[in-house]
Amino acid sequence: MQITQRSEYEKLVLQEIKDLPESEIQKIIKMIQFLKKEVLQHDKPEDEDYLEFWDSFGSWKDERTAEEIIKDIYETRRSSSRDISL
Repeated sequence: MQITQRSEYEKLVLQEIKDLPESEIQKIIKMIQFLKKEVLQHDKPEDEDYLEFWDSFGSWKDERTAEEIIKDIYETRRSSSRDISL
């Protein structure tokens, strides 16, 4: 059976749901909502993902220069003499 129109899909889905026990319908509704969300979420154009990725760069804010930050990192390092066994 070749389905070509949306109304045919809807009839098929409705028939499948009608064949289920009433106790299972809520689970099916939740599954449909989950799948719908997943499908629509992945329909986002790749360009949007790319731009969102690049927009995340440069969000670090600090008044110090790079040299001051590096110096601070080195000064706050601590050595440990504890034994580590794997």
